[in-house]
Amino acid sequence: METKDLILRNWQDSDAKALYEMCLDETLRKSGIDFYNSITDSRNTIQCWKNDKGFKVIADKRNDNFIGFISLGDMNRYDGYMEIEYAVAARYRNNGYAMQAVQRMLDYGFKEMNLSAIAAWVRSHNKESIKVLEKCSFTYEGRLRKHARDKSDTLCYSVLREEWERINHLCIDIRIMDYDDIPLICRADGDESQKNIDYLKRQLDNQKKRECTALLALYNGAVAGYVFLYYKCRWGGLAGHNIPGIVDLFVFEKYRRKKIAAMLLDTAENIARQHCNKIYLDVCLNSDYGPAQRFYIKRGYIPDGKGVYYKEKIYETDAVCRNDDELTLCLVKEL
Repeated sequence: METKDLILRNWQDSDAKALYEMCLDETLRKSGIDFYNSITDSRNTIQCWKNDKGFKVIADKRNDNFIGFISLGDMNRYDGYMEIEYAVAARYRNNGYAMQAVQRMLDYGFKEMNLSAIAAWVRSHNKESIKVLEKCSFTYEGRLRKHARDKSDTLCYSVLREEWERINHLCIDIRIMDYDDIPLICRADGDESQKNIDYLKRQLDNQKKRECTALLALYNGAVAGYVFLYYKCRWGGLAGHNIPGIVDLFVFEKYRRKKIAAMLLDTAENIARQHCNKIYLDVCLNSDYGPAQRFYIKRGYIPDGKGVYYKEKIYETDAVCRNDDELTLCLVKEL
């Protein structure tokens, strides 16, 4: 099982040291995660977990480093009911990994195991884990007072299958753009000018030459947005560096705030990984692009360190400039 940044894989003997070191963390001990007196203890435990299909290591997709673990366990309530448990090592926290792993395990539980409900128990003082559960659409069910071994309160959260289906019913499809899409895009954009038609045709001609991939987003079957990924981008701050570049990620206004931009970017980044371990884009600096600037920063893109560009050239210190769509910042992300 995979997410944007993670692999949820089976246990290996080589995970014993990382598991032992993770469970020495005081925060996890306070949260009720078992800890071990030696690497041998953790190695013996792994032998039991190896055969459990619902108990996975959370590993970094890039290098397979051990990040933590996650499990779906049968607590003998009734068929179709399971409980989720997870832990992330201290050095990997605050990167969104727990949320990615929980969401992927929910998908697995409801899609592949056909579960009716998934519950989670969390100590009342574990604020970070509570945030993860709430962001993953768990509902607070109640509090058991002095329920935990340290006599702290335990909170119960759960997600029902019908809730998960409703939340995840995103009618979004990402596919390769073709020439027949041009009239549909122009109508959706409200711009059927020859200039716009020629621009889109030029991108598709480049796709035909295998210079780029043109991606189209559909929402309930209607054209909602697009993006072009160039494998060796010729424009922007890193032009000519043989690095994949995002060109013109755009979602039509009526379809914004529906995760369409995120899905387009996810797809483009996955394609870019086949060509390089970096990707870049240029974002305009005027206020019209404020939401885009915030979006890319949250996605892990950082400035290239060369300052601002004007018409794709570095602007010197104290130079007078015009804050139009040619004034940009080059953002780079490690894949």
